[in-house]
Amino acid sequence: MNPSQSPAWRALEERRKAFQNRTLASLFRADPGRAERFHIAAPHLTVDFSRHWIDDETLGLLQDLAREADLAKERKSLLDGEAVNHTEHRPAWHSALRSNPDDPSLARTLQQEQTQFLGFAQALRTGRIQGSGGEAMETVVCIGIGGSDLGPRLVTEALGRPNAPVRVRFVSNLDPDELMRALEGARAQTTQFVAISKSFTTLETLENLRAALVWLKDAGGDSIDPSHHLAAITAQPQRAVEFGVHAKRVFTFPEWVGGRYSLWSACGFPIALAHGHEVFLDLLRGARSMDRHFASAPFEANVPVLLGLLGCWYVNFWGVKTRAVFPYAQRLARLPAYLQQLEMESLGKRVDRESHILPYDTSPIVWGEVGTSAQHSVFQFLHQGTHWAPSDFLILGTNTESLDRRARLLNAFAIAQADALAMGDTVLGAARPTAVHATAPGGRPSSLIELESLGPRPLGALLAMYEHRTFVQSVIWNINAFDQFGVEVGKKLLEQRLDGSALS
Repeated sequence: MNPSQSPAWRALEERRKAFQNRTLASLFRADPGRAERFHIAAPHLTVDFSRHWIDDETLGLLQDLAREADLAKERKSLLDGEAVNHTEHRPAWHSALRSNPDDPSLARTLQQEQTQFLGFAQALRTGRIQGSGGEAMETVVCIGIGGSDLGPRLVTEALGRPNAPVRVRFVSNLDPDELMRALEGARAQTTQFVAISKSFTTLETLENLRAALVWLKDAGGDSIDPSHHLAAITAQPQRAVEFGVHAKRVFTFPEWVGGRYSLWSACGFPIALAHGHEVFLDLLRGARSMDRHFASAPFEANVPVLLGLLGCWYVNFWGVKTRAVFPYAQRLARLPAYLQQLEMESLGKRVDRESHILPYDTSPIVWGEVGTSAQHSVFQFLHQGTHWAPSDFLILGTNTESLDRRARLLNAFAIAQADALAMGDTVLGAARPTAVHATAPGGRPSSLIELESLGPRPLGALLAMYEHRTFVQSVIWNINAFDQFGVEVGKKLLEQRLDGSALS
């Protein structure tokens, strides 16, 4: 199915022309209730869509596009665990990790896997896991890359200061510097390494794990038994055992869990270690509430659906090539990097599900930075550049009385920037600059996303929202969001070059 030949797509092409000589300010003037009507609630968050190039007619056509793509059916297939990843012939049922699937056998398996890795995390937190010399572990170094690192690291940091008696460190880069920094202050006798790799063949992860074993031997001497200091999280347990990890220290998750969706599985072990198993379970509960919203809310009130449709609106009818994400919370500093993988790995496809070359664009480039730092680096481009990027501004509960002055300023800055991008310098009224070089045209759209807090439930809901937003776009574009064959190209070339070389 080529969506660009559908009636709704063609109607949207015509509808785009209706905005040619308009401004976002004029849309607000023409519709006094716009800010309220385009403000939609979902579990643990609200989204203000009013600063977008939309009106009721446009939203109706975008929903028609979703219906023509049979989004409701595709959504059900995803959430029911059908084989939506057609190239690899398996489901993408990460939502089952945070719910209770109807299949009793699967439910038992998922519960067992969860109980095992949460139990290991709790044993480390309480000092029951000991090193070769009988001392409790003090440092846990989690080694992974891509989805095995980005999601767990984001959430661990976003939830604030860990309450664990152990230090939790992360290593993803092959550059030796990152491992050495993670090991600063660590003692071999009290250090646990946890390799997180779905396939347990990822070169960077295994090389860093080998380097960790060398450090153990050099720092601990002959008294170190590596089996006391190694654990693994993988969908291929036999490979971990063959590497030298004791079978009782190998924790598993299903093969159908994609790396960029894996933080809900045993790959989320660092979250449970740093913050406790109840916090991890609350994270799942928050995501599950967004799953229910996505599954049941009508399109016109469905936050992930509307965000996904807006993404398609800008890429395919406005020619937008990038989108930006600005969390106004330091603890969400890693969110743009996490979303880069989620969206660009899922949507960076050039063929449709029938293997036809696409005649339309798909994923924009995703980028961003934490606010307010971004205001002093990239916002010049956003306000006065020759092309623009639809943006997400994320803020924390503006109605929370306990917010201190700086937190309130953060929110005020985000709202002011969203208004300025939309309205340009017209928001300055009589103070509007007259010099051409000082003017800002406005017309740059954004979503204002307000989280209740940075607790585990709102954070889980936010990340599930972005997952479903990404899926909606894949359905409209008729592409597979769950494979990533492009990632393998460079790996295979490296293997060829290493074959027979001194490094192999």
